[in-house]
Amino acid sequence: MAIVLTTAALLQSCQNDDFQPIVANDEGIFILNEGAFGAANASLSYYDRATGEMTNYVFKTKNGVDLGDQGQSIAVFEDKGYLTIQNDGKIEIINPEDFSSLGTIDALPSPRYFLGISSTKAYVSDWGEDGATGSIKVIDLTTNSVIKTIPTGQGANKMLKVDQLVYVANAGGWGRDNTVKVIDSTTDEVTGTITVGDNPNSIVRDADGNIWVTSSGHTAYNSDWSIDEDNSTKPSLSKIAPGNSETFRLEGNASSYASMGNLSISPDGRSIYYTYNGGVYKMSTAATSLPTTPFINKSYYSLAIDPATGNILGGEAPNFSSAGNLDIISSTTGQTLETFQVGIAPISYAFN
Repeated sequence: MAIVLTTAALLQSCQNDDFQPIVANDEGIFILNEGAFGAANASLSYYDRATGEMTNYVFKTKNGVDLGDQGQSIAVFEDKGYLTIQNDGKIEIINPEDFSSLGTIDALPSPRYFLGISSTKAYVSDWGEDGATGSIKVIDLTTNSVIKTIPTGQGANKMLKVDQLVYVANAGGWGRDNTVKVIDSTTDEVTGTITVGDNPNSIVRDADGNIWVTSSGHTAYNSDWSIDEDNSTKPSLSKIAPGNSETFRLEGNASSYASMGNLSISPDGRSIYYTYNGGVYKMSTAATSLPTTPFINKSYYSLAIDPATGNILGGEAPNFSSAGNLDIISSTTGQTLETFQVGIAPISYAFN
């Protein structure tokens, strides 16, 4: 199912400066660009695998307005796109075929991620007005309104749905947390708590049913802004076995408190990828220790795995005032296959 959208000069492919139409189809990747904080210039880019072309500012070109202030995440669910705009406290709903606006979900203090539960219900993680009071907002998708708030912990962040259970990583927000909350999505009630490393930010499930969680760790500072080693904790990777018990926790290098995050998993569920200390690391889900050298020796602001090709998508944000880049990388060799210019600070990805 494809639809052709006539574009303006603003909506040009990075591969071709000529005026071109774009085709939104089943071969597409949506890239949400965060924009500059306070500038309300978040944007949406679209990559067509079939043609190999990247097109930027597709939402603005179609609707005549920018997305808003601080794009955070994007998801495609039930033939609709849900773009979370954190600083505006909203989720913009689009038609993923032609990028047209279908409305908004409002009254969200500080939304982070959207997770579809059923055709009539979704969860949205939210940091709260203070940036730390985390919760899950239950959304009625027939009215696009909040119908319940489920308290979870500080900085509710990425979520994972396994059958009727939803796992919520509490990333701390502007505070500190070390838990993953378990919610029964049939009752919208918390049914369990799993303790992991400080400030868990990303969560995936492997082919054997194990759940993996990256945690940023917590860095405390002395009065002279040197690191307070006694009160700091290292970034870590936790493995949670079926049954919701932590099997083991692997800590990052003791000499570095660089954040560990952007956890992603291969299409076959056998390899995980994460960013840490200026590189991208690849690890077998059968491993019991962290890799010591990066698979890709480059720092990325965001990371995802294309489920259709297995390629790695690495979003680069040189700064927060000019265009970023998207690298498409072989998950076999670690070599960059293509690089495209996108919007400011590419942060999240969704797939048709």
